[in-house]
Amino acid sequence: MKIISLILENFRSYRAPVKISFNDLTVLIGKNDIGKSTILEALDIFFENRKIDTDDINIEAKEIGETAKLTVVFSNLPDEIDLDAGAKTNLNDEYLLNSEGLLEIKKDFTSLTKPKTYIICNHPSNENANDLLSLKIKELQGRIKELNIEGDFKASVKNEIRKAIWQSFGATLTFSNTELEISQEGVKDVWDKLTPLLPLFALFQSDRKNDEKDKEIQDPLKVAAEQALKKHLVALNAIKKQVEDEIAEIANLTIDKLKEMNEEVAKQLKPHFPPELKWADLFKPTLTSDDVPMNKRGSGVRRLLLINFFRAEAERKRLEKNIPNVIYAIEEPETSQHPDWQKKLMDALKELAENGVAQIITTTHSPSLASLVEVENIRFIYKEDGVNKIENGHNDNLDTIANTLGVLPSLQKEPEEVKLFLCLEGPTDIEFFNKVSPLFGVDLINDSRIVAISLGGGTLGQWVTNNYLKKLNKQEVHIYDRDVDAKYQPFVDEVNKRGLDHFATLTQKREIENYFHESIVIPSFKNHDGFTIAVTIDDNSGIPELIAQARHNERNPANPWVSQSSRYKEKCMGFVKKHLNTLTAGNMTIAVLQQRLAFDEVNNWFEEIKKRLN
Repeated sequence: MKIISLILENFRSYRAPVKISFNDLTVLIGKNDIGKSTILEALDIFFENRKIDTDDINIEAKEIGETAKLTVVFSNLPDEIDLDAGAKTNLNDEYLLNSEGLLEIKKDFTSLTKPKTYIICNHPSNENANDLLSLKIKELQGRIKELNIEGDFKASVKNEIRKAIWQSFGATLTFSNTELEISQEGVKDVWDKLTPLLPLFALFQSDRKNDEKDKEIQDPLKVAAEQALKKHLVALNAIKKQVEDEIAEIANLTIDKLKEMNEEVAKQLKPHFPPELKWADLFKPTLTSDDVPMNKRGSGVRRLLLINFFRAEAERKRLEKNIPNVIYAIEEPETSQHPDWQKKLMDALKELAENGVAQIITTTHSPSLASLVEVENIRFIYKEDGVNKIENGHNDNLDTIANTLGVLPSLQKEPEEVKLFLCLEGPTDIEFFNKVSPLFGVDLINDSRIVAISLGGGTLGQWVTNNYLKKLNKQEVHIYDRDVDAKYQPFVDEVNKRGLDHFATLTQKREIENYFHESIVIPSFKNHDGFTIAVTIDDNSGIPELIAQARHNERNPANPWVSQSSRYKEKCMGFVKKHLNTLTAGNMTIAVLQQRLAFDEVNNWFEEIKKRLN
């Protein structure tokens, strides 16, 4: 299951119900003491069944006797659950989902130490249909007789009886928003089946110590030691027995000698050994680097290590409990990290979110880290008239978000030297143009007069830079993929109609990857990742998918490409695009472009670029 949203009500600074939505990667942005950590801690309380204290209740709510409430909504629900001794059913058939078809769970902290938990659902409200989950088998059998319902169902299986009764109402079955408390008879059975399927929530807070002897670090190493010791327990016990025998021999000789001096005392003595040795106590592993203990390394390295120990422990618990997925909540991961490591860390978190078994929720104050985040993954938290507000990142509030964090445009070249902006669709397109530009007498990387920018992707940093560029009034060359539907044609037309001598065009082939030739593509994949692929590159096929499919089929012949998830396919195609444009493009030549009947077109692109540099 995945978390879709959290609703906070009367919890700390959140008075009125406030909803925050989550993606696979969600980054909480806002000023200090605005309520970012509160969101992470609320989720920790929800998932870990932690107690709250009176200070967690909003001050205004406390004054009038209202309680704190935390509601979490889930998607990716199980296809079926076993409620009645092997009889399979699902949450939808039991009318346990909300009006949007999602699982909604609310915890009401009427009691601080023992909150009430509810399943909020769009449940039948008709008399004789609204209480079926709470009825025992005999009561259900009596209800179905009372209603004179007959049909093809098992009268000994509760969920089949419930289904038959609900179906008997036909179009007259009505529904209402219902709160089913999990302590109710029947509902508790559902909750007991759902609880093991909830995601594992792992919170890493910014103010934790980062000593390599912390419990968070010791636990995974200690577990690893225990698992290793179990493998050698027979041998270790044999050694224990041998040592005990040798010690006992010396002890008995000592007792015999003692008898010669004081037989009464000697009679009271005998060798004694603990029945079991705590082997794990002998192993207290830590990590060192070049014989330097980790607690003597820099704070950034120690914190980075702690974050990954934290991930390792969460993954261990997930596998141990057979939990399908995990939510990593990491507060201010940039703390003590160099900007270069911040980027690597964010890239690692993105990859973790993309693998399908983890969601990432993180907070940040770092402009450089925030600039790497896709706009749709941003949650902007602020106060308006003293009330906490949460907004998703979108074009209308990005300027405010950028100003709040101090995100600055990134040009890497002095604006006054720039004459031309080369506007491309994505980062891999920039890589392609960087590699082939020298073939046409242009050096995109080192020529300070040219700045290549990506207008696709939509990270906060890209948005800030692109918005900044519009104000500089420079020459522009736009080259976008034709794709299947020529979706960028209206934008190309708009650029060419500006009357500012800008140039815009669509590629004649489907996309940049269609300009490669198999004569350099096949050896490139063979040399760099060991796969020999059979592919023919034409003008209109989706080349990244063709190559990704060929690589998949070679590695996994028993698992056809067609049966793979869209997420997996996108990840494979992303790898192919990156490989082609960062590695294979370095082997591009004029002859290769001529083989693809593309030389004249590509040459014209660079002629338009050179024309605007003079």
